[in-house]
Amino acid sequence: MSRIRLLTTYFTCLVVILLATCQSVAWADDEDSGESASSPSSDSDSKYPPFDKLLPEKDRKEFRDEDGGGLMKLYMKDDRLFAEISHGIMNQDLLMLISISQGIGQSPLVAGMSWGFEDDGLYQFRQVGDRIQLIRRNVRFKANANTPEAEAVDLAYTDSVLFSLPIATKSPSGSPIVELTPIFKSDLPQISQVLRGYSFSSPKSSFKDPKVYPTNVEISVAATYQSSSSSTFDTVPDARGLSIGIHYSISKLPKTSYQPRLADDRVGYFVTAIKDFSKNGADDRFVRYINRWDLGKKEVPDAEMSPPEKPIIFYLEKTVPHKYRKPITDGIKEWNRAFEKAGWIDAVRVIQQTEADKWSPEDVRYNTFRWITAGAGFAMGPSRVNPLTGQILDADIIFDADFIEYWKDEYETFTPESVAALTGGPLDITGYQESLRGVPHLGHRAHMCRCEFNHGMSRELAFGATSLLGHFDAPQAGKLTEQMIMQGLKEVTMHEVGHTLGLRHNFKSSTIYTLDQLNSKEGAEAKALTGSVMDYAPANIRPEGQPQGNFFSTTIGPYDMWAIEYGYEELSGGTDGEAGELAKIAAKSAEPEHVYATDEDTRGIDPDPLSNRFDLGDDPIKYAEARSELIGGLYDGIVDRVVEDGEGYQKARRAFGVLLGNYGTAMFTGARYIGGLYTTRSHKGDPDAEPPFVVVEADKQREAMKMLEEHVFSDQPFEFPPELYNHLAASRWMHWGTTPALRIDYPVHEVIAMWQGRVLDLMFSPLTLERLHDSELKVPADQDAFTTAELLERLTKAVFAEVDSLQPGEFTNRQPAISSLRRNLQRDYLGRLADLAMGNDLSPQDCQTIAYVQLKRLGERIDALQAREDVTLDPYSDAHLEETSARIQKVLDAELSLGRSAAGSGFPMIIFGEEPEKP
Repeated sequence: MSRIRLLTTYFTCLVVILLATCQSVAWADDEDSGESASSPSSDSDSKYPPFDKLLPEKDRKEFRDEDGGGLMKLYMKDDRLFAEISHGIMNQDLLMLISISQGIGQSPLVAGMSWGFEDDGLYQFRQVGDRIQLIRRNVRFKANANTPEAEAVDLAYTDSVLFSLPIATKSPSGSPIVELTPIFKSDLPQISQVLRGYSFSSPKSSFKDPKVYPTNVEISVAATYQSSSSSTFDTVPDARGLSIGIHYSISKLPKTSYQPRLADDRVGYFVTAIKDFSKNGADDRFVRYINRWDLGKKEVPDAEMSPPEKPIIFYLEKTVPHKYRKPITDGIKEWNRAFEKAGWIDAVRVIQQTEADKWSPEDVRYNTFRWITAGAGFAMGPSRVNPLTGQILDADIIFDADFIEYWKDEYETFTPESVAALTGGPLDITGYQESLRGVPHLGHRAHMCRCEFNHGMSRELAFGATSLLGHFDAPQAGKLTEQMIMQGLKEVTMHEVGHTLGLRHNFKSSTIYTLDQLNSKEGAEAKALTGSVMDYAPANIRPEGQPQGNFFSTTIGPYDMWAIEYGYEELSGGTDGEAGELAKIAAKSAEPEHVYATDEDTRGIDPDPLSNRFDLGDDPIKYAEARSELIGGLYDGIVDRVVEDGEGYQKARRAFGVLLGNYGTAMFTGARYIGGLYTTRSHKGDPDAEPPFVVVEADKQREAMKMLEEHVFSDQPFEFPPELYNHLAASRWMHWGTTPALRIDYPVHEVIAMWQGRVLDLMFSPLTLERLHDSELKVPADQDAFTTAELLERLTKAVFAEVDSLQPGEFTNRQPAISSLRRNLQRDYLGRLADLAMGNDLSPQDCQTIAYVQLKRLGERIDALQAREDVTLDPYSDAHLEETSARIQKVLDAELSLGRSAAGSGFPMIIFGEEPEKP
């Protein structure tokens, strides 16, 4: 043991002596070279390979701006991207905007689409030891600096560390250089959330040459997503590998004198919301800024009118067809009328791209108008904003050329899904919540606020063309159709530009004029057809012989003027000082021309019958009846008018579908009065403001019921010429990009039943019945009210009208007592009434008992009809009534449950033909 200890001590001493000797030599070398032992450059640089060794001059490509610098220097080597992170950008806020530069022809992955524009992100590069982290800053929460609240916010909310990159080397100037490949060759945009079953493939992805500018860099990636699933896309040659162009625009936040402007829910702007924990005692901690451009101070502060220092300039891509450049340019510049009223001269400008221009439309420095061919039939006008202030920094309007080609095969055949999509989607809370489950979480707000004006405009152009062919000979109809297209193109342009200015949809603005005012000589040219071009307006086509105004709006409306006044008029006093002036402007909300309701007010579950897409005039019932009159006169001779010699008959089927679809949506719009509530966003004290909710007048609801009885629940509007059906041929092509019809002949009964059923969906929605039931308490007892009892009684009488009104006589299969269309409607209605009586949904119990009584009385009336000796029923009608009577009796005989189930049902579910399950 002693020898072992002795040897251990000896070797320990020897190691200490050797280390001391080496250290003294190192010190001596340092002194000879004139460098300090503590010099950070020598100590740190020795950890990394030399710059020229990692990035040899012969192998690297350098990217700088024209002056040799730029926001950051970039280097490429073997498709690997490196960046020099200088002290000027380390720990500085950078805005990263992501867009799709090359798509796959499938929404939302289409060229020009902004990605995540609803939630633009701030990023920072931060050095932690030998690594550079890419941080996404948490900017949703704040508090005044150097306060306890600020410390609490720091403890409660953190930034997100997305990447931690090793420092690869140091630049000749001493700045760290990192490889950015792991950042941009990744699923950073989370596109896999909309490409279910796909994952990002880094080896199959590649960079395009980046561009470096003084305040921004532009990085493009040909990103490949791969899947082993059996997914197929007609627009992709092999769906196992989808290549998508992703463009990243990284820029410094501009340091300007921009003053954020507070939002107000009475005026429709997109907002930037921040939760401020310094607002102690406030009812609402959120601070909301409207999204708007920084136009700059006026030349003369006291001048009433002044040009902006920073005008909003749109660059028209050279891809825009020559014939459409004028209406598009005019549509963009039309907004100057509103800016002039707000005190600005020539605030919005247009520059046409030439062949010599080399700028990229994804470059954040340019606001572009792009014409693409994705076949998706859409237009959009997204803008990207500073998430701290709401300042709009960039906007790119995208037009898909497909909407001009309006004779589409999607009009050939309706489905329950397409009918529902045309009429607001789900009509009850449960269905609405279910519909959101399929939407990626990151896109919920974008899903609700998505713009589908162009898609609807395509249908309206088809409807207008069909209507004009019914009123004029082919040459005149063609001339008017071209005029209609140009007006429609200008209106869609104005609409999308409005979005880039910060404005949201306004689906209630179509109610400020009557149909006669829209088409009078005074209103035809001088006014917009709606209070705002941010509405979705249908083609304004009048029945033959009535005055005809513009087909679409050719200028902006009074609401647009007011909204721009709120957002852009120069006010004094800073954000807090402006509040009083802004409140005065917003207080004008109750003025008739300033009505406002947006996307979340216009879902199928929302109650205001005046907030609709694609309606016109101050009364949706009058609009529906005018459409009925117009469309009813177009079916005769439609085949000869729309199909030319040598053409197939597909266009006839599409024209028929467009007419029937327009008829159905108009009727559904009028039906929304039933169980409806007028809503307003006005605040207490606004002049002439109504309460937030007003129950629709009982007489108006009865007027809607009368319209439905005559135009939906009757078979007369659907008595089309029999020979017409035999000319409604489907497209017969079989190749990629086509979807052959399941039935090449026209499914007459099925399609008509879908439209009638959609209106019944609204009438029997638990939400409609609940609102009607609630409204009985919201209307004083001494005033008239439309009740659920009246609704169900009128519906039953209208749908089964033959039971009470059948005249004496003998009926045959070819001339039945109850037509086949009516029998279908009655079966559908009976099933709904039985479900309601049996408590198979969440409708109020009072409605269940009323439905039970209606079934009982209907059964008695059917028994009385079958006992009549002066009527000989045809086999169809006789069998139909016999079956109906048996089904009614089945419900009446069902065993009742005394208590409601957990789902709210008061009765067990009945399936016809089976015994009810015992409770």
